[in-house]
Amino acid sequence: MIDLHMHSTFSDGTQTPTQLVERAKQNNVEVMAITDHDNVDGLKEGRIEAEKKGITFVNGIEVSANFKDKDIHILGYFLNLEDKEFLGWLKNLQEKRFNRTLEILKKLSNLGIEISLSEVEGEVLGNVIGRPHIAKMILKKGLATTMDEVFDRYLGDGQPAYVPKVGVDMVEVVKKLKANGAVVVLAHPHLISHPDDTVVNIIDILIKNGLDGLELYYPSIILRKKNKLMKVAKKRNLILTGGSDFHGLHRAGIDLGEGNISTEVYEKMVEKKEKIDKNRKWI
Repeated sequence: MIDLHMHSTFSDGTQTPTQLVERAKQNNVEVMAITDHDNVDGLKEGRIEAEKKGITFVNGIEVSANFKDKDIHILGYFLNLEDKEFLGWLKNLQEKRFNRTLEILKKLSNLGIEISLSEVEGEVLGNVIGRPHIAKMILKKGLATTMDEVFDRYLGDGQPAYVPKVGVDMVEVVKKLKANGAVVVLAHPHLISHPDDTVVNIIDILIKNGLDGLELYYPSIILRKKNKLMKVAKKRNLILTGGSDFHGLHRAGIDLGEGNISTEVYEKMVEKKEKIDKNRKWI
């Protein structure tokens, strides 16, 4: 069983990389990838602990991008962590995330919800501030009772304090990941808030720039949507990946290893990575 999508305290999860590995072991996960948002800071710790537990560990990341003011998330696997150019690019993304946080706090202030940057930073255990950290402060101030309510009323797509992730084009993200040598996958395409034909168009644009696969083994995907996207993937010779998108306490009812995803999925990814490396050798 594998789980190739999870978040630690280095982005918007509630468990450290070590705790994720321990939970993965308890849940009989054989292959895991930590895919924190826009940073790789927890991967070293995760790999060391996974090796101790006999779990195959994949260097991963989930990079936030946009297409026509809607969020697009792109996963990269088998990352080269010695790539200084790639690491510098990630640092720039983190600065954009920080600016987004300031805009969200300003919008909340306009709504009469006063939350300081220092208060939010107090909720962050890693280096990246995410909307869940802001949401926790809203809960602490008694302005909502659940995380879902916070996003439905304030922080979700289209809500009054929502700020899109601007300035990071999805094609740029794919190209940067491919230049790093990663296997590149479009995360949870069924959650992209565009019409179905636009989602297919997004997939085709990204394929032209190096997209390798779609994440279709995912807890919340409905069968009709999954089957439709399976056909899209098969027609375009894309690999399929999956994971729980585990965030710890930030997403109740989701656990590591959700969906009982076969190790054959990982084997296909390894094959893809080997082809990528072989082609890069002759560039």
